[in-house]
Amino acid sequence: MSYFKRLVSKKIANALARSCKAGITQEELANEVYFIAGHGNLKYTNDKLPSVCVNRRKLQELMQLSKPDLENVVFDKNPEFENVMSDHKGQEIHFMVNPQKFMQEVLKEVCRRRDQYGKTENKGSKKLKILVDFSSPNIAKEFHEGHLRSTVIGNSLCNLYQAAGHDVVRVNYLGDWGTQFGVLLSGYERFGDETLLESNALAHLSEVYVRANKEIKNDPTLTARASEINRHLEQGNQEYLKLWQKFREISISEYKKLYKMLGVEFDVYEGESMYYNKSSEVINRLEEKGCIERPDSTDLVLAVYQCPKTGSRREVVLQKQDGTSLYITRDIVGALERKKRYGMDALQYVVDQRQDGHFTNLLNLLNIMEPSQSWSKGVDFYRSFGQIEGLSTREGKVLLLRDIIEDLSNAMLESMQHHDHKYSKEDCDPAELQQRALTMAISHLIYTDLRSNHNRPYKWKAELENVRSWKRRKGNVIPVQYCHARLCQLLENSALELTVNPDVSMEHLISSDQTSVSALPLQLVSQIARLEEVIHEGVNQSQSYCIHHYIEHLVALIGKAYKNYIVNDKSLTLEEMEARYLLFFCARQTLSNALKLLGIPPMKKV
Repeated sequence: MSYFKRLVSKKIANALARSCKAGITQEELANEVYFIAGHGNLKYTNDKLPSVCVNRRKLQELMQLSKPDLENVVFDKNPEFENVMSDHKGQEIHFMVNPQKFMQEVLKEVCRRRDQYGKTENKGSKKLKILVDFSSPNIAKEFHEGHLRSTVIGNSLCNLYQAAGHDVVRVNYLGDWGTQFGVLLSGYERFGDETLLESNALAHLSEVYVRANKEIKNDPTLTARASEINRHLEQGNQEYLKLWQKFREISISEYKKLYKMLGVEFDVYEGESMYYNKSSEVINRLEEKGCIERPDSTDLVLAVYQCPKTGSRREVVLQKQDGTSLYITRDIVGALERKKRYGMDALQYVVDQRQDGHFTNLLNLLNIMEPSQSWSKGVDFYRSFGQIEGLSTREGKVLLLRDIIEDLSNAMLESMQHHDHKYSKEDCDPAELQQRALTMAISHLIYTDLRSNHNRPYKWKAELENVRSWKRRKGNVIPVQYCHARLCQLLENSALELTVNPDVSMEHLISSDQTSVSALPLQLVSQIARLEEVIHEGVNQSQSYCIHHYIEHLVALIGKAYKNYIVNDKSLTLEEMEARYLLFFCARQTLSNALKLLGIPPMKKV
């Protein structure tokens, strides 16, 4: 819910409540007016009068008034509004608020809520419990750019859902079972090295996996050996289980270090290995629904159903010919178990678009098994992101995250140490400068990834060049972090001897001059007021890029205001300085809150 629209909706309800014949309370009327205004309906008739438009016909139905009676009430002069006017077609009514009162109330709200500003205090039936399954790397493989996309997008979506007032369970569902481990273990039998495993475990295991896949291409008989090992693993072979457990523990330990560096936390670590032994239960339940076919004398099992959207016949392999389980079967078991354990209203997977077919089958089969259950209330069942071009872990065609971060951190550090570097002029400890470079590098990776619609294909190598070209303005986090740090420096300047005064008059920020400069404070406060609305826009679309766009606009307005509304100006009165100080305090708080939604730590010094 947008704070600005909530504010104006209350004013509209206050002005119209006495004339309403619908038999509802003033609070209920305010909620209904907000609903009519809808998200994204924020409009301005000019730079001086922020306004919300409401559909005339819907307002008339809500108030249960005739058209003439509604017009008499609406267009009667009211102290709540600076002006009320209709558009040229007579379809919408614009309620224009007093700019000084509007700015005062918005900035007071920021001061009151601080770190919580923009977040919705959601209660009752609108509050959902959402389980988000994201990141999900395959164990025994180094963390690469493919894992980064799911991690960054999933983390930001969790932040948005929580900011919108929902309960969120963050799950990392590790790929720790299946045929790939038969390939890995068969490869480790031939060219595994305990010394290399001790010194750099994931690098060695990744090398073994790539080498094993290359050999399988040249010698198909090795595929049979990998399948045999996988079957022994599912049957509980202790030798293979012990080695698998060792690889799993090493992997999780290394992944947690990277997650800590990225600022990402999970409530639960799960794995496919938790669910493989319940595959037969899924098959039995689907067989009761008449959806199972066994086409030959082997252990091959198919789930067959009619697609609800297309009406076409779908066949899904649930069990291979050798009797071992598959990814889809384990996912079905996992979803059913999660529903029991967490009682969630919605389950959302953050995955590559190449898995769209898999998750469509998963949702359809779950609906067949549990038709009365809600699997995706309020959010998409899966949030797929654009394919990363040129990526193949089997062939070793990946960029490792640790190498990307190291490369980018060094570039950032080199820039910071340059003699004409404008971002960090004071002397500081080399270790602190190194940490700043690391934080900036990670911030930049996240910001670059989240700058556009998640559905679009992602050319990572081209994007990495953009990341390295940090002087580019568009979509670049460095000017954003610099903006935040500059505001911190301004607000913490002891020479100003100013404190935050939410009650200072806004008349010191409003000018009668009809210039673009005089409109800047109102434009900035209007953007500050939109944060909650943009959060809900992101939730409704399961997209984070709207926050990125919001930040870009916010930073642009802050930059213009900072240049034209200097705080430490000796020609100003104390009240004028306090008003400007308050404006930039609230701007910094809002920018900080918005960056955190993307999973980016705001920097006080760069």
